[in-house]
Amino acid sequence: MSRVENRRNYYRILHVQPDAPREIIRSTYRTMMHKLRMHPDLGGDDWNATLLNEAYETLSDPKKRANYDREQLSQMREGVTTDAMDSVAASVSEFKQQCIFCQFPHQYNADAPVGALCNNCQSPLSMAPQSQVEDSCRRAIMRTPKDHPLAFHLNWPQSEPCSGRTDNLSLNGMRFHSDKALELGQIIKIDCEILRAVGRVTHSQQRMDLDEQWTTGVQFVSLSFEQSRGTFVSAQA
Repeated sequence: MSRVENRRNYYRILHVQPDAPREIIRSTYRTMMHKLRMHPDLGGDDWNATLLNEAYETLSDPKKRANYDREQLSQMREGVTTDAMDSVAASVSEFKQQCIFCQFPHQYNADAPVGALCNNCQSPLSMAPQSQVEDSCRRAIMRTPKDHPLAFHLNWPQSEPCSGRTDNLSLNGMRFHSDKALELGQIIKIDCEILRAVGRVTHSQQRMDLDEQWTTGVQFVSLSFEQSRGTFVSAQA
């Protein structure tokens, strides 16, 4: 591998962190090639696709990745500046915003349209306040039973989602019960019959009435309602 090739930042090319697990690298590579249409068969640039393949081939192989990491560390110690402006990085620079949950880039600015989803983890991209701005929508919201099954992810990808049941739902957030103790400020992805959301944990307390059960409150950060099924309202979550 030449010094020029060594200076390529494969992590930046694939838009992943240096400690990203192989599953994240594979998922991101496939999304960029197909959903973001960077594969030549889908109209993508041949050179960019070559660099993506080169980055994926290196980072998806444990031995090659370890060698690459050692070479990068050695260059940093020698004072060699990593080239952060590879053509692939430039080609995805238009995706300036990132999914709040999985940090995958998307093409929207701060005002992502209601209903827009991340191409990687399918989390909603529109901010929670934007998902409920219309008075007509607010007036149409109907209360639903509090007790709903839900699934939530702590990271992406995750082999199996965690499960829980809602206790209180509102336009601003929710409270639910599960067997997971979550950390204050933790960001989670939530899916249930009524909505998709990314939420920030505001509290997580062990239940007094049930062993190994926790009550967790979250504030919605991004939100998308399944409006065709009806929605809900409550003063507080």
